[in-house]
Amino acid sequence: MKRTSFVVMATCFLVSSGVLLAHHGGNLYDTTKAAVMKGTITKFEWGTPHNQIYYDVKTDKGEVQHWVGSTEPAGVMLEQGWTRRSLKPGDEVTIHIFAAKNGATVGNLQRVIFADGRELNAGFGGPRAGGAGGAGGGEGQPRP
Repeated sequence: MKRTSFVVMATCFLVSSGVLLAHHGGNLYDTTKAAVMKGTITKFEWGTPHNQIYYDVKTDKGEVQHWVGSTEPAGVMLEQGWTRRSLKPGDEVTIHIFAAKNGATVGNLQRVIFADGRELNAGFGGPRAGGAGGAGGGEGQPRP
């Protein structure tokens, strides 16, 4: 009976962990370095399962890229000092994000730095965001 219970519990764990990984797509983002770019907040959605930060970044060629960054759920972000009013359209910010490996302008937000130096951390883990360079080519450089 104990062995049967163990086998059932182990099977449930393995099945549920696969679903969790599929949902979070751990292999979709480059978590070895953060892309660092300057942008303007266009929209901030506070909620579950993840908060969404929409922002625009201007490329060296003057083109505008529309980015979307996700954070942890609202409850987790509250513990890190965020509120539903932390970001508003028009805020000029520097974004640190673990960007998608496939070149899409999406990723896991790591931190936001305001023009006045205030900082909001949103880290998903991995190395601390903000290392030199990054997937976006460095400070203020979106993807080509």
